[in-house]
Amino acid sequence: MIKRIMKGLLAVCCALTMVSIQGVYAAEGEPVIIDDTDERFVYSEGDANHGGWGSADGSDPAASEHWSNTPGATLEISFEGNVLEIYGIKAPNHLMFTVSIDGGEAVECDGYGPSRTDGNQLLYSSEDAGIELENTAHTALLTVLDQSNEAAVNAQGISITYAKVYGGEVSEPEEPEFPGYSDVDDATSTSSGELFKIQYEPAAEWNAESGYPNLFLNGTDHYSTSGEGSEGQYYTMKFIGTGIEIYASKNTAHADFDVYIDDEFAGTGEANLESGNTQHQQLLFKAEGLDNAEHTLRVEKTPGDTATKAMQIDMIRVYHEEMAPTSITLDRSEVTMIPGGSTTLNASVEPWVATNDDIIWTSSNDAVVSVEGGVLTAAEVETKETVIITAMAAADESVYAQATITVDPSLAVMNAYVGNEKLLDIAEDYDELAVGNDPTYEGTAWRGDQLNSKVVVATMGRDVTNVQVTASDFTNEQGAVLSADNFDIKWLKEIDANIGRGNSSAPVKEFPDMIYKGGAKDIAANDVQFAWIKINVPEDTQAGTYTGTITVSADELSEPFVLRYTIEVIDLVQPEAGATDIQIWQHPFSVANYYLGLGSEPTGGISYDLAEDFYFTEEHFNLMRASMEEYVEMGGHDAVANIVEEAWNHQSYYSDPSMVKWTKKADGSWEFDYTWYDAWIEFMIECGVLDPENGIGQIKCYSIVPWNNQIAYYDEASGETVRESHSPGSDSWKAMWEPFLEDFIQHSKEKGWFEITYISMDERGLSELEPAVEMIESVTDEEGNHFKISSALNYAAPEYYDFTDRIDDISINLGNASNVQQMKELSEHRRELGLNTTFYTCTGDYPSNFTISDPGDNYWDVWYTMTLGTDGYMRWAWDNFVYDMHGDITYRYWEPGDGWFFYPLEREEADMSETVGFYSTPRYELFKQGVRDVAKAKYLLESEEVSEEQKEELRATVENLQRPAGTTSYGSRVPANEEQRMLAHSETQRALDATNALAREIAGSASEEEGASEAAITALQAMVDNAIALGSDDAALNAAIEAAQAVLAKEAPTATEVVTALLDLSEAMANLNTGGSSDKLREDLKATIDYINAYVLTNVDNVRPAKVTELKTAVAEAYQVYMNEDATADEIRAAIRTLTEKAQELWLIVSKAELNALIESAEAINADGYTDLTYRALQAAITAAKSIAENDNATTSEVTTAITDLASAIADLETITLDTSALEHEIELAESILANIDDYVPSTVEGLQEKVDAAKAALSAATQEEIDAATDTLREARLTARTKADVSALEEIIAYANSLDLSGYSRASVLALNQTIAQSKLLLGDGEVSQEMVNEAVEDIQNAIDALEPASVTTPDNGNNGTTAGSTNTAAAMQTGMMLALLAAAGAAAAIAYRRKRS
Repeated sequence: MIKRIMKGLLAVCCALTMVSIQGVYAAEGEPVIIDDTDERFVYSEGDANHGGWGSADGSDPAASEHWSNTPGATLEISFEGNVLEIYGIKAPNHLMFTVSIDGGEAVECDGYGPSRTDGNQLLYSSEDAGIELENTAHTALLTVLDQSNEAAVNAQGISITYAKVYGGEVSEPEEPEFPGYSDVDDATSTSSGELFKIQYEPAAEWNAESGYPNLFLNGTDHYSTSGEGSEGQYYTMKFIGTGIEIYASKNTAHADFDVYIDDEFAGTGEANLESGNTQHQQLLFKAEGLDNAEHTLRVEKTPGDTATKAMQIDMIRVYHEEMAPTSITLDRSEVTMIPGGSTTLNASVEPWVATNDDIIWTSSNDAVVSVEGGVLTAAEVETKETVIITAMAAADESVYAQATITVDPSLAVMNAYVGNEKLLDIAEDYDELAVGNDPTYEGTAWRGDQLNSKVVVATMGRDVTNVQVTASDFTNEQGAVLSADNFDIKWLKEIDANIGRGNSSAPVKEFPDMIYKGGAKDIAANDVQFAWIKINVPEDTQAGTYTGTITVSADELSEPFVLRYTIEVIDLVQPEAGATDIQIWQHPFSVANYYLGLGSEPTGGISYDLAEDFYFTEEHFNLMRASMEEYVEMGGHDAVANIVEEAWNHQSYYSDPSMVKWTKKADGSWEFDYTWYDAWIEFMIECGVLDPENGIGQIKCYSIVPWNNQIAYYDEASGETVRESHSPGSDSWKAMWEPFLEDFIQHSKEKGWFEITYISMDERGLSELEPAVEMIESVTDEEGNHFKISSALNYAAPEYYDFTDRIDDISINLGNASNVQQMKELSEHRRELGLNTTFYTCTGDYPSNFTISDPGDNYWDVWYTMTLGTDGYMRWAWDNFVYDMHGDITYRYWEPGDGWFFYPLEREEADMSETVGFYSTPRYELFKQGVRDVAKAKYLLESEEVSEEQKEELRATVENLQRPAGTTSYGSRVPANEEQRMLAHSETQRALDATNALAREIAGSASEEEGASEAAITALQAMVDNAIALGSDDAALNAAIEAAQAVLAKEAPTATEVVTALLDLSEAMANLNTGGSSDKLREDLKATIDYINAYVLTNVDNVRPAKVTELKTAVAEAYQVYMNEDATADEIRAAIRTLTEKAQELWLIVSKAELNALIESAEAINADGYTDLTYRALQAAITAAKSIAENDNATTSEVTTAITDLASAIADLETITLDTSALEHEIELAESILANIDDYVPSTVEGLQEKVDAAKAALSAATQEEIDAATDTLREARLTARTKADVSALEEIIAYANSLDLSGYSRASVLALNQTIAQSKLLLGDGEVSQEMVNEAVEDIQNAIDALEPASVTTPDNGNNGTTAGSTNTAAAMQTGMMLALLAAAGAAAAIAYRRKRS
């Protein structure tokens, strides 16, 4: 039964199970579902735009679809039943179509819908159409019409997903007879040589294609890359059978191939056409008459004219006898079930072509768990029970697999287990996630590394409170502890997002995309939540295997869930960041606008709000400092700066203003304001992203060719902002860019940034790129140097080298990197020229970095840099936020999350006066893990401790990862199917496993001293025998003999022990002859020469060649001494000594561990704080030490000397004398304020004494930074102090006002004056009053005096009506005018005094 279904579904899933066939046939009364991929759907030929249909795979009938954009395209559906329903997708741009059954009347149907729907929309029903059918076989004909609904917009096609048939046969059809062969589809692949599966080599140079059911078996094929260097591509397959047939397409672009069976040439397949159209599903090779045994097929390109073309494969037909399974695999070996619950075990057989693949399922205790066809049902038990489920091959009882099933009553409340951190699990999949079970985690780390894990927590039918996830201490086999403090556990927060790209009709779902907060959590009933665990392995962690537990508890649980974690720590140090060039673009305006709450009311889906006074202030930088320091820690040294307005034509939610303000002067000249730009770059230097002095980092200035080719500037003549568009290369375009580049060069050189500044471009065509490069190259400094150039572009082929070689830094989109060999050659070519190459992903790519992506897709992206051979990876957005970052993150242009790698804090939680943190994401943590793990692989490939053979074996894996195929869903790029989704993760696991396997070898050999060779042991034994034969009673000689015998008695003596014994024994023997005759010494010399020739030089296969040469030279020279009859005793003894020393050096293991550790420590010493002379001496000592460390022939003496010299250089470092003069001056000034503290406003000098005390303590600080910080703090406090106001003018004017005779003035004006005086008097006793308040009071009194009105008095008419009162008021005004002059003088004096006190 499995075999029959396997034939139809193999391209989707090779590990078929008994459970996967359930539901294909309906139960009685239920419809039969016929998927659009079923052979009963027959489509007209051609692609979707040429009379035929296109297709996309999916995990269920509604997800897969076929579509046609061609009126007249047809679809025939064969079915048995009395009612037919056709389902598909409705959309605003869909056409109408007709359906007729058995040649009957054609019924018009409409594919239109006001918005795009999912694939479950009923498009046609025979019952609704009034058509009565007999319950027999029928054929329906669907025809696409050239007409549409009046409301349709740009109508161009229809989409069909599946059909339902009612009344048909619901029983399973009979098993077809075995035809004598099996068809191995190209998609049935392996990387480990499994039977009847195709293995493509190199894997990275093969591409999978799907969605063409009319062209290939199951609609899929594989093809290799083409071009120079592709000649070595091939595929293999192991099989059991008597014959094979290879089917492929013939095409002018295809390579002929040679076929080998069991390493014997078997023939050639001619796949290359000289001309004409492609011919699909062609039988190109056939072999018959093979023994019915296991064979190995190898198909490789035929050498010659077609060898650089692509090789293609559709399927391989294998003729074989019926066979039984040789193994069974279950998808789970441990399952925990809820009492009364059910779950399914999926079984797969190998080989998958087994004809008798029936499986017998049994339970060790049916009363606890029963099983039928792989479906497990648990009984209602009150205590935890365990049973064994067995899946056994019916054809062979010795072939079986088993799983342990535990029925746990606690699961009635909650379930908790270890999830797969590489996968995106969402609450929508609750039914599947609730019954998951994996109580164990295994991870491998290096010292100084970090791992990630995910725990899944699912509640059942009740709310659960106070759920906590905690870690124990971990211990290794030696008792060393990895403390619980190294486990950072936080809950994931769910974010809403539309799953599509630019598709408002796509559903909005919840995604656990934010690593939020830790602690206890309440979880509602029937919900699933996730805890993210970051496991830090400090560099000083002892190597070994650590075990411990992660515990999940809750108030409602009687016992917590205990998950078993195992962490292997390899004895190698995690390499520092920098092995992979990481470039991720920053968006400072988006960060600022988000936190300021701008954009709440977007226009057309985007925000135009700006806050120019806030940008690039300290508060703005506080919002970004933490994330930029994180960026540096990961290895990021790429800073993005906008040099024009909206370089990307406002593709972001928030605006992207220019950091450089362009002004066209009235005289036509240009002026450029770099205030924002300078502040931004200086901030990036502060954070460590850039280090211009040491040439570290890249300033990427976007863009000389903005997406709309528009430049905005302020026109001084008109007083308005002008926006102009000019074609790159035109005179008007050059007239704008040439003065900018000239000015920008001068400014960059003045700032010291010129060498790391790039003029950048993004995704432009050659018609724009070429004139831009010419423009940049044409503007130079006085030495003829122009700005460096960078560009994201899609021109990787060799024919573009003449152009791309002019660009210092390029990035190729993943979608344009399918030719792996071409990418490798491009990267290597550019490396040789000193140029940088990366690849990038963004919207429309898979695998990528979206919220809807698996976190492991980000991990794959970094690993794939090694397959493409690039220097690194680029991503277009680090922090390009939208408005609602903690709610619905949907944006009209991108897949959700494409604009950012992490989340900002909630606006209300951000204190902009200090550094503001951020929330990480699982996808970012897996990206960082990829950076770390690729650094490991590169470290091993560069290590001198790794042999070339080991390096080649590692390269074969890590530089040849397969790329999973993608498709489009609601406009978003997603995996083509579940198999392709999991391929991304299995490929990276393969790379990591190979890396760690080699690391274990290297760490093991480095940590254990090498055992002595057999040659060394034999030589020592011979020397002992010779020494004993002397028969001497010399105490020193006998002691040396005993010591040597003790070494020989050991089971596995080390090389050092043997060499030491050799040396000691040789010296003792030589010392016997001190003062003896030359003849006796000459005999000893001859014996030594003979001994070395007989026992040493005959066993040097694995000895260092240079040392062998030195020994041979010493033997030759010693022989000359022996033959010299005039040689003195001292000369002979010297020859013996030299021979002995050179012989022992053959096996001497020169340990450089201490030297390497000292070098590492010395390199970590920063120049800050030390004198230039002693620091340069240290660098010279480091260089000399490295030379010794890298010299395989270095002696122990040389290593010891290097250690001594380097240690001395470290000890001789002289610290720079700390400068406290500024702090001492500030203390002096502050103490002068304290001495006259009564002259100051109390609130402004509050706490000044404490700050002075702290500053005095800082005089003995250890670093200049601490001293400078104390200086700044005290200076700020001193400048805050304010002297009390001078009230003398106020006192004088009050006295003057009180002296006035007010009897002649109106009551109201006098009352106003008196009230003003009374209020002003209050200030005289206020110690906090400011000078401004005093001056205002004086002015108020003066105004009240000036406002005095004469009282109404009746006087005789003397011709001077009103003059008496008027004269009096004028007199008062004259006097008060004098007072104002006095006041001005007093105020000026007070202000001068105040300024002097502050200086």
